[in-house]
Amino acid sequence: MALDKELYRRAYELHRQSNEFEFIDRVQNAGKFSPAEAWRQYVNLVELCWKLSPEQNNWQRDQELADLENYYAQLQRLEAWRRGRGKTT
Repeated sequence: MALDKELYRRAYELHRQSNEFEFIDRVQNAGKFSPAEAWRQYVNLVELCWKLSPEQNNWQRDQELADLENYYAQLQRLEAWRRGRGKTT
């Protein structure tokens, strides 16, 4: 079975354009939200996913939310430490 070179070229070009559009979208939206707002949106997305997923008991949900908040607090401490040492990510 021979490879259709023209079909391959078209698929490659569409993939390249898609990557380019995604990059442009990321650049245009960079810095649009503060880190706290971006985190809040992420938590809201996680909560939406939980609502759409099979039912959890209240303890599991509270524990997962606490774990996310703890993770975010650790990231904030790490970034504060890096800023204090003059390092950036």
